Amino acid sequence: YPFNQTLLTEIEQVTDVQCAVPILMHRLRAMVFTGIDPSETRTNAVLPCSVIEGRYLTPDDGYVALVDKEYAELNNLTLGSTVNYAADFEVVGIVEVSATNIMKSHIYVNLPVVQEVLPEQPIGLVNIGLIRTSSPTKVEQTAATIEEQWPSSSTLTGSDLAETASGIIQINEDMAWNISIAIAFITILFIVKSQLGNVAERTKEIGILKAIGWSNSNIVNQIVIESTIQGIIGGILGCLFGYIFASYALSTIGGEIGGALKFVTIDPVLLSIGFATAILSAVAAGLFASLRAAKLVPVKALRTI
Repeated sequence: YPFNQTLLTEIEQVTDVQCAVPILMHRLRAMVFTGIDPSETRTNAVLPCSVIEGRYLTPDDGYVALVDKEYAELNNLTLGSTVNYAADFEVVGIVEVSATNIMKSHIYVNLPVVQEVLPEQPIGLVNIGLIRTSSPTKVEQTAATIEEQWPSSSTLTGSDLAETASGIIQINEDMAWNISIAIAFITILFIVKSQLGNVAERTKEIGILKAIGWSNSNIVNQIVIESTIQGIIGGILGCLFGYIFASYALSTIGGEIGGALKFVTIDPVLLSIGFATAILSAVAAGLFASLRAAKLVPVKALRTI
């Protein structure tokens, strides 16, 4: 909820608080419009180092804006273009902000201008304060002090974000495992069906082999070996394509979210599990099909064709 900007001046008096930067974020459908104080170049929703084309905002700027690179490309915006959000703004800079930045927006404008043009006219109001502490070790203590002195406020620290992200990752991981198990089960059913179909097509061949003296164990071994070889080939191809796809996904998605996945690697243990699953499922399917084939009576098998 919006609060008076002067509150941040009071927060700056708290021990270990170096500065409290005012931010006003406004969302209209899928667009995010953010007002910033460009005089603060160390702690802000967007920093001068994020500018890839044009220039950064200055405190004296009026109806000019910085636009996000993706938003600019989507709407064919370049330097000098006009972008509209409650008013017309000239694009003076294009920025590239990591998707992991919770302050990521589409349009950045001077804070007083945003307060003036929004329909609510929140003059002197902001809804976010970015707090910089004297030391990273003071963050939690400072957050607790702020919540104690201003009970109606809510703070969000890096550890809070990390905890939330960990929870989301755990949910996604559990979902991924459940989906993987379901897919593996369905795949095994298809393999069994395929092997049974293969045995049905080779009924005459199996009948001839049994007629010339092949034992049930010979039939079982033959089909299981064939099925195992197919499983090995399928497992190798599956691991190869999976590795290529995972490498591509990590390189592209990791770049899109600012390198947040740079420490994520392809787990060889997981590949080994996938390969072993392919072989074991092939062996199980071959064994099931071969036991049915071994029960065939040669005369009946030859008579079915």
